[in-house]
Amino acid sequence: MAWDNIISRGIWLLIQPSNFLFLLLLLAALLIWKGHKKSGLSIIGVCLTLYLLVMTSFLTNLFMVPLEKRFSSYTNSVDHAPYSGIIVLGGAERINYSTYHDQVVLDDAAERLIEAAKLARQFPTLPIIYCGGGRRDGMMTESVIAEKFFTEAGIDLNRIRFDDKSYNTYTNALEAKKLIKPDEVGQWLLVTSAFHMPRAVGVYRKALISIQPYPVDYRTELNAFKINPPDAGQTFQKLDYAIHEWVGLMIYYLTGHSDDLYPAP
Repeated sequence: MAWDNIISRGIWLLIQPSNFLFLLLLLAALLIWKGHKKSGLSIIGVCLTLYLLVMTSFLTNLFMVPLEKRFSSYTNSVDHAPYSGIIVLGGAERINYSTYHDQVVLDDAAERLIEAAKLARQFPTLPIIYCGGGRRDGMMTESVIAEKFFTEAGIDLNRIRFDDKSYNTYTNALEAKKLIKPDEVGQWLLVTSAFHMPRAVGVYRKALISIQPYPVDYRTELNAFKINPPDAGQTFQKLDYAIHEWVGLMIYYLTGHSDDLYPAP
């Protein structure tokens, strides 16, 4: 794994909301233990308030909906044919479980592969680029799992060009660029999760790949102020994804991986 990927993952473990809230509680306990009871209790109060706002989806939707809504007008849109092909971003594959059970096991982002297979049938002559180089020693890689999925879905593997080297969204675009032939100058349908689409669009445009967003895997009803029944497990996971994307958008812009801080349609 590249050093930049190791460092970014390490930092993220500390700042992702579900972990950061726990760290705040540890800080509160330490302050109370050291005799700073008022400060410690104040932090606990903040944590409880944040927990309530996340648990009812209020805070989660405020961060997630703008991401999902940014390119939602392209949902299910295939009206700009002819296309050069289909690009699908990996990340839905559960490497450990797929290896252990010798079966395709996908997470909540399974729609990336499902919709890509649907598009492959809808446009039977289009090539497909699969971007996903995730791997662990002694286990199936993301690409191997995807290959197994497409095979079982009845998609001809001769149509698929597998990128098994990339390890994040930025390198997805760089590796995809290498797999596009010189005469394939039309638009490529870009399939990824709706909340991830703004960052993906930014880096693919930067790589000078002509893409049309095809957002899938929606996590909200696109209502930023919707209050849902309490479900802390699900809402914290969504908030983690959303904050990860906002941080990613900022970092990609500052590092020159994207020309836009918040890519627009």
